[in-house]
Amino acid sequence: MAEITEVRIYRARGDGAVKAYASVSLDNEFVVKGLKVVENEKGVRVLMPSRKAKDGSYQDIFHPMSKEAREKIVDAVLKAYREQI
Repeated sequence: MAEITEVRIYRARGDGAVKAYASVSLDNEFVVKGLKVVENEKGVRVLMPSRKAKDGSYQDIFHPMSKEAREKIVDAVLKAYREQI
């Protein structure tokens, strides 16, 4: 599994559901941009980068291959977000 070598948090403007955007560096070789930190009635969540399809649905353009990899990314982003707020 790739090592997360850096997480950057960018605060969102306004009072909407999106609280911040994040980028994650993997092994100092790849950067994934466009992760979103959102807050709703269910709590704070991290959404993977996505694009809108022609039918109006959203499709992830980056997604981890395993539950463990997803948890590793989500945990790192939430930790960095909480340290910044």
